Amino acid sequence: MPFMKRLFGDPPTLEKDTTFSSKSTYKLVSRLGRGGMGEVWKAERTSAGGHTQTVAVKFLTETTTGQASLAAEALRMSRLSHDNIVQYLDSGVDESGRVFVAMSFVEGIDLDGLRDLCGVGTDRVHKAEAAHRLPEQIVGFIAFMTLRALSYAHNYDFGGGVVGLVHRDVSPGNILLDENRGFVKLSDFGIAAVLGDTEGSGQIAGKVPYMAPEVLTGDPIDARSDLYALGLVVYELLTGFNPNMRPASSQSVIGAITEVMLSLEKPMRPPHGLLAGIDEEISRITVKLLARAPEERYGSADRALEDLGAYLFNRGFGPTTTSLSDYLALLRSPDARPTPSAFNSLRFLDWTEGDKAVRPTWILTPEAAADVERKLNPGRVND
Repeated sequence: MPFMKRLFGDPPTLEKDTTFSSKSTYKLVSRLGRGGMGEVWKAERTSAGGHTQTVAVKFLTETTTGQASLAAEALRMSRLSHDNIVQYLDSGVDESGRVFVAMSFVEGIDLDGLRDLCGVGTDRVHKAEAAHRLPEQIVGFIAFMTLRALSYAHNYDFGGGVVGLVHRDVSPGNILLDENRGFVKLSDFGIAAVLGDTEGSGQIAGKVPYMAPEVLTGDPIDARSDLYALGLVVYELLTGFNPNMRPASSQSVIGAITEVMLSLEKPMRPPHGLLAGIDEEISRITVKLLARAPEERYGSADRALEDLGAYLFNRGFGPTTTSLSDYLALLRSPDARPTPSAFNSLRFLDWTEGDKAVRPTWILTPEAAADVERKLNPGRVND
């Protein structure tokens, strides 16, 4: 300490409005994903003090629109702090002029990866070759935690009379599972819209197969549009099918929009009418999330949380983050037997049939099987 004083002298007294700067460095490790708007990398972040942590860094293509979009995402994410939202860490411009946002790194998989792990990927279900389905309680827990994130964002007070943020891109790739801790994390607020802001009305944003009808028709959107998108995610996790996607979906945006609008003209087949063994209550909740008219859906994420919570914890206990972590570990190790601790955390499952508690049988109902045979979407009632 005497040496430091001789070298630098005594530091000035800390006072209100004192400013200082620091600098972190990033080393890219591996690319996590790439899309039309940019790419995401796993990276090592080293602080000015020499401390290193693993992070995810998102870059956008160098266009004025892209940079403005990423800057807006950074601003939104920097304000949001929730257990079920990927945490913002930093943002800026690198030496080459690329705008970036650094976020906490989630060690695990997204929901597309979860479906593939279960053997209910799109390529298999449309051939009726799925391995097994996800237990309803696990699906319900993932939905419950995602709803918590949406409730927080939908009700966040940004100040100045601005309250609420619509995500607009709720989809399997943007819902991440922390396998070690069992946390569910909602990511990518890049195209989120402030509730009540009319500037983005009429603009199509997000992934077409997960868009609410009002988004596709250019009508005003609100928090219920996110609930519809989550309903599609839940339907897929329960059954393997998206009721708005045909077996051979169009690759063009216009073609995909046309397919969805045509699908909406047919009645939806509830999940329990598509696969044998699915609990009718979670099927009912899913169908309500997916009502075509916004006013027929849940009025808010909080209202959906009430119904889903009652379903999950109706016996006085239900899934927890530990349950999800234990479940994923068993799913990754088919020959592993649950430890007493895992058996207890997953006691809400039906263990009377042994391994099928973790891997329930995926069996199409006769009506759904007939549709798959005809290469039709069994998520809709086809004449």
